[in-house]
Amino acid sequence: MNQNSVKIIGLKDKSRKDSYLFDLNQADGLKRILNRDFDEWSNFDGWESISAQQWIFSRALEVHRGMKIDIKCDCCEYNVIIPSDCENIKKEQCFGKKSAYMIEKVVNEIVLAKERREYDGTYSV
Repeated sequence: MNQNSVKIIGLKDKSRKDSYLFDLNQADGLKRILNRDFDEWSNFDGWESISAQQWIFSRALEVHRGMKIDIKCDCCEYNVIIPSDCENIKKEQCFGKKSAYMIEKVVNEIVLAKERREYDGTYSV
């Protein structure tokens, strides 16, 4: 995933001109999931909210296809940094950063699935 693909913006930030803006409040049930312990919210397949999964998966597909997206969170005034490693994200409180982490995880799964299909026609983890 291109590091410039996803940007988290806070309440006072402006969206990039070349990006699509998505508001976390549009994702039904997402904040409730991301408010849980890391082991629960980082297990995408275990989410009980199909609409939250679809929201994350749709953003991941957009990023995979080369789109830039800005995610507006309402928990921060300004936001520019996305933790790149698992240890930092475990301590994170920002729903936008957690969403970006999940989007990156799903993009990585999409890339892996595509590579495996191209290699031998199958996809298994």
